[in-house]
Amino acid sequence: MARTSMTPPRSTLFRLLAIALAVVLALAPGTSPAAEPAHANAEPGYTSLFDGTSTAGWSQAGPGGFTLANGTLTSFGGLGMLWYSAKEFRSYSLKLDWRLAGDDNSGIFIGFPPSSDPWSAVDNGYEIQIDATDAADRTTGAVYGFKSADLAARDAALLPPGQWNTYELLVEGERLQLFLNGVKINDFTNTVPNRSLAQGHIGLQNHGDGDDASFRDIRIKELTSTVRTGEIRGIGGKCVDVSNSGTADGTKVQLWTCNGTGAQRWTLPGDNTVRALGKCLDVRSSGTANGTITWLWTCNGSGAQQWVAHADGTLRNPPSGRCLDASGASSADGTQLHIWDCLAAANQKWTLP
Repeated sequence: MARTSMTPPRSTLFRLLAIALAVVLALAPGTSPAAEPAHANAEPGYTSLFDGTSTAGWSQAGPGGFTLANGTLTSFGGLGMLWYSAKEFRSYSLKLDWRLAGDDNSGIFIGFPPSSDPWSAVDNGYEIQIDATDAADRTTGAVYGFKSADLAARDAALLPPGQWNTYELLVEGERLQLFLNGVKINDFTNTVPNRSLAQGHIGLQNHGDGDDASFRDIRIKELTSTVRTGEIRGIGGKCVDVSNSGTADGTKVQLWTCNGTGAQRWTLPGDNTVRALGKCLDVRSSGTANGTITWLWTCNGSGAQQWVAHADGTLRNPPSGRCLDASGASSADGTQLHIWDCLAAANQKWTLP
């Protein structure tokens, strides 16, 4: 009988070695889920703000910060905030993945003005909380200090520490809808005069030592705004009017009997400006005091030309926190429009196009 060799063929040896190496690597220390690379979510219509490779466009406000490793941002120290300083956003869908190591604390800030002070976001914007063990209006899914999440829906959707969760923040004007892992857990509308969801920056909180929060795959889709054009009617059914159809900077803006002229044809292009005759409704000299008049001025992107419509019918200027108001609660032709404390009175209610 011929003697059969007990040595496997070379190709078989290579396959066995490959399997053994894979087993060793799988069992080796340092290969826990924490080391997994972030996935790049190429979702149609979304633009990446953080793709796991660079923090270009972001700025750190306050102490502490974030480390970048394996495609993931992880917080340390604080209290501070990493904010997207390259651009403000209006209506949008913001999606991101987040993960806590344990009983940790963090949040997503939205709707705040540019600032190197992280407390500016606290005082002027809104925080979408990430913290599973705080009070109801300060726990995961809450608009911090303003509205609790739907706790039953939140608890059913929430994955435990050590696993990735996904938030979607859908912001349309002053309304925020929050989704956790595809489940709607909060629906909030801003009514605070000196805050606005309609425009602002986005930020990630680094809360403090021992609060370890990680983020990856931050992407945004800006929503198309609908341009509206027509009359703006106020008290007594009168129309917001540019005096004598003037187009010079500083032309008076007033109430007048509606007449269908271009002086009463206002456009809301979706950027929170209110425009007529090629110029913008403006608070004189960016004033914030009661009684500061409004006039027509060259559009310049300043806060003096920002107006946010609220559900109570008021039209609010976020920098001043005050409302467009017909002086003296009068409906007479020629009544000057100015800003005043928001009272939701008849002379502060406007019907927009």
